[in-house]
Amino acid sequence: MVRVILAIRIFFSLALPYFYSEDRWRARLLLAGIVAAELGLVYVLVLVNQWNARFFNAIELRNWDAAAAELLVFCGIVIAAIASGMTQYWFGQTLQIRWRRWMTQRYVDLWMAEGRHYRLRFFDNSVDNIHLRIGNDVLLFVARTHELCTGLIGSLVTILSFMVILWWLSATTPLPLLGMNLSFPGYLIWTALLYAGIGTFITHLIGWPLISLQFNQQRYESDFRFAIARVTDQSEPVALMRGEKVEREDLRQRFARLVRNWTALVNRQTYLVGFIAGYGKISTVFPTLVVTPAYLAGAITLGTLVQAALAFQQIEGAFAYCISAYSKIAEWKAVMDRLSQFEAVMDAVDQHHHLLAKIEVSEAPGRELQIENLVLRLPTGESIAATNRIDLAPGDRLLVSGVSGTGKSSILRALAGLWPLGDGRILIPRGGMLSLPQRPYFPLGTLRQALAYPSPSTEVDDADIRSAITAVGLGHLACRLDEESEWGTVLSGGEQQRVAFARALIAKPTVLLLDEPVTTLEAADAQELYQVLAERLPETIVVTIGRAASLGHLHGRTVDMTSPPAAARPLRSTDVST
Repeated sequence: MVRVILAIRIFFSLALPYFYSEDRWRARLLLAGIVAAELGLVYVLVLVNQWNARFFNAIELRNWDAAAAELLVFCGIVIAAIASGMTQYWFGQTLQIRWRRWMTQRYVDLWMAEGRHYRLRFFDNSVDNIHLRIGNDVLLFVARTHELCTGLIGSLVTILSFMVILWWLSATTPLPLLGMNLSFPGYLIWTALLYAGIGTFITHLIGWPLISLQFNQQRYESDFRFAIARVTDQSEPVALMRGEKVEREDLRQRFARLVRNWTALVNRQTYLVGFIAGYGKISTVFPTLVVTPAYLAGAITLGTLVQAALAFQQIEGAFAYCISAYSKIAEWKAVMDRLSQFEAVMDAVDQHHHLLAKIEVSEAPGRELQIENLVLRLPTGESIAATNRIDLAPGDRLLVSGVSGTGKSSILRALAGLWPLGDGRILIPRGGMLSLPQRPYFPLGTLRQALAYPSPSTEVDDADIRSAITAVGLGHLACRLDEESEWGTVLSGGEQQRVAFARALIAKPTVLLLDEPVTTLEAADAQELYQVLAERLPETIVVTIGRAASLGHLHGRTVDMTSPPAAARPLRSTDVST
């Protein structure tokens, strides 16, 4: 019972926000339309039940005129069924579309905001494949919620509607067995309830492991898809290094886990399908057997027999709703758990404060970038870099150099507010900050969007884009600005790094952070690009991660990180002639 209550709470926490959102009135009207259409479908079933009694009574009496009249009535019932079915489908699908759109946008906004997608790694690595939870689990949640809730509403209305019919039939239909009338008030209802209850209990005993199996199946499917997508994205380095054997083995192991869980899922599902199939076949005969003694004794007509059997079948089917829907309920519960876990971790990322997260990042009162007593630490508490104080005025250029593993890139992450672990204070001047990683990122879409990134291309003037690409030596791409392609593979390494400089010229940030920005360029090209920055962005503070030998003369100051990373050490700031 505790699990059921918890599942209900999770469901309402996921479902209700949409019906209180800005789209709430349309959502509620669509939901009301679904309920009304479902009521119409149940009413059609009641009409069919009553029609069967009249029609088979006419058949038993061999009254052709009455039978023909009932066939005309049946045509009207069919039209009502078609109208109710079409209405229910349209309302249901429209609600699913709008609901999924709202949930997807909400989850994307939660995930891709304030660096949560990055900060999550400092908090919890157990929430896997978030992109597939948003893309796939939201769809399954909306679809299964509509399907199961619609079925539940239909079952409840069916029980209430046919309970009245069965109660009346129980009073007029005896149960002659062993020479006695064993009927009692509402015995047909209680028999249907007992029959469905036994079936539901057995179904639960067989099917309860499906919930955890479905949860794991979604996880393993997502892991395998992510691995394939990652290898596809990194196909060039894999091919150059001949790493196919390692990648094949990794994919094989991931798929093997998927298959093992899938096999267990199929085995358990097979038992459930077998029981449901047998239960369903018995259910087509059992209701008729219950009232057959009364018909054979001449106590009821053929029409009453058919009506009672169909009403019993409807009641039993409604009571046994969980039997037919158990596997879907298991999948639905697994999907809800994954989405609930996603929401919980997004909320926890904002509320969580790591004990070592003591770096204060705030807005500077003036135009300087100030770093005060900064110490960067790993999650284990180990110090990786430290400095007493660095002040950078508008137009200053600072180079952070040193051997690999000395925390250079962590300095940039701390300045960008993405590395909270450590101590100290960072004061950022007013205006925009732009961080350009070592490997340029290219979003899906046109070259124009790739150049304008991280701003939408619609917010950047065409003249600014063309001027920027000309300044950085990419003028030959001006005719391809609106071409869509995989620009991360189309452009050469040097062109990609020139795109990064073009982004800086377009964004015009107050502070520009560059991580190994010219590794694929010749020294003369690198000097030319930094000269462009100095001319076009004279007031921008530039902080670069790179080698002192090749970039030192392009910066006014150099921080040399050469001490062992195991302990805190000061960063030595050296003045260098420009």
